[in-house]
Amino acid sequence: MTLGKYELEAIAIARASLKAAGVWDPDGDLSSLVDRFIARADKQRALDEFKLAVSERCNRIPLGYILGTVEFDELPLVIGSGVFIPRPHSTVIHKWLDGIELAKGTHVLDLCAGSGAIGLAIARRRPDLKVTCVEFEEVAVNYLKRNIARLLTKNVHIKALQADIRDSEAFVRFGHQVGLIVANPPYVPRQTQLQPEWGDHHPTTAVYSGADGLDLTRQITALAITLLTPDGWLVIEHGEDQAHAIRALFERHQLTDVRTVIDRQASDTTGISVMTVGRLSNNVQT
Repeated sequence: MTLGKYELEAIAIARASLKAAGVWDPDGDLSSLVDRFIARADKQRALDEFKLAVSERCNRIPLGYILGTVEFDELPLVIGSGVFIPRPHSTVIHKWLDGIELAKGTHVLDLCAGSGAIGLAIARRRPDLKVTCVEFEEVAVNYLKRNIARLLTKNVHIKALQADIRDSEAFVRFGHQVGLIVANPPYVPRQTQLQPEWGDHHPTTAVYSGADGLDLTRQITALAITLLTPDGWLVIEHGEDQAHAIRALFERHQLTDVRTVIDRQASDTTGISVMTVGRLSNNVQT
């Protein structure tokens, strides 16, 4: 197959980069990478892989796990079995962020960050903010760190913190220093029957959260009021039928300007794109 000028230039740069990185078989790796991403040399092999992928999808393996990547808010993220697949639903957070004022250098925490989609997208949109993605599960942390390193090439910069949000000691350094906390926690009630992609193949800790689905949301809200600056924002994604309970939860924790935001454009047949936002009252004693 004949390759164009720009493809050949990219391949030459890749060969030099692989050698400089100390890869033990740069030519072999380069051949595989070219075959995977630029031009398939073996058409029969490509067809066989396609058939296997279709078979997996028919077995209801999530498409993201089959492809190994997903695009979220214009960012190419690496994902795989054991980590929650980011959904377009979460872009409701970024659309809302575009409409509020946050000072340069504001600290942002993305809790239950998974592969880092929400935090990385915030950093892409607002490189002037100091974003930290917080995740506890080991597999998800590995994908988070990989995506952080991967997106440095796109000049997207964030930090990763492996911590359990139920451990308040892990967040002492952030006490009343954070201007924005965002989270897409697991929020499905434990007994809910889901489509196989979610109920069978996603990690249960990234999907379910107690009898009413709000166990982790309660933990996050309680933690947030110890971390937010006065007038700092808390934003939590959740199920549509949980909106009233979460607004009440926010108000009990002295959050003000509480409202639920629904984005029909980011919604699909798997659910409604919905989140609740609130900000810490200036009157809360710190």
